[in-house]
Amino acid sequence: MFDISTSRDFLWKLEADFDDFMTEPHSARLALNCALTAYHLHEWVWGDWLKADYTTWKALRIRDKDSFLAWIDIACPWFSTIQELANGTKHFGSAPSFTTEFVVSPPYTFGESAAEWDEGAPKPYVADGGKGHLLLGYGPGTGEHRWKTAASLIDAVVRFWREFFFRYHPNPEVRAEVRDYRLIA
Repeated sequence: MFDISTSRDFLWKLEADFDDFMTEPHSARLALNCALTAYHLHEWVWGDWLKADYTTWKALRIRDKDSFLAWIDIACPWFSTIQELANGTKHFGSAPSFTTEFVVSPPYTFGESAAEWDEGAPKPYVADGGKGHLLLGYGPGTGEHRWKTAASLIDAVVRFWREFFFRYHPNPEVRAEVRDYRLIA
């Protein structure tokens, strides 16, 4: 598609989408662009090289595309949320297993990760120039993982894909170029 023809190109697209989102972490549009790309990257990996890379199949203990997707769900705990977000963009009214909202401040600010909205968390502050955050809520039974910002969720999945390419891509040049580009000055 245009100049995106390999899974590495699609990973670059994900990185660029994430960089765009981090400039506006309150943008549902940019968050959903990231979710779509992050989810569909598994199809690009499969079609580009993994469907015929039996050495990696053995390392991952997979046998087909479905077992690869199941492996991702275990290796990257947040991937199922990305999948629900991606599916939600094409199925109007589908109910995800989490809630989504826009807030001026996450409820766990200043290290209060277990605090509910009015249970000891400091008063909400306006962050990011007053633009706020996209927040996912997983319900009361999920302990310290009850709330997750879209930015931290997407960051975790981008890091997963970078690590996957670093460990398993068959081309040593691709493996060598994968690095955490956000930490390098």
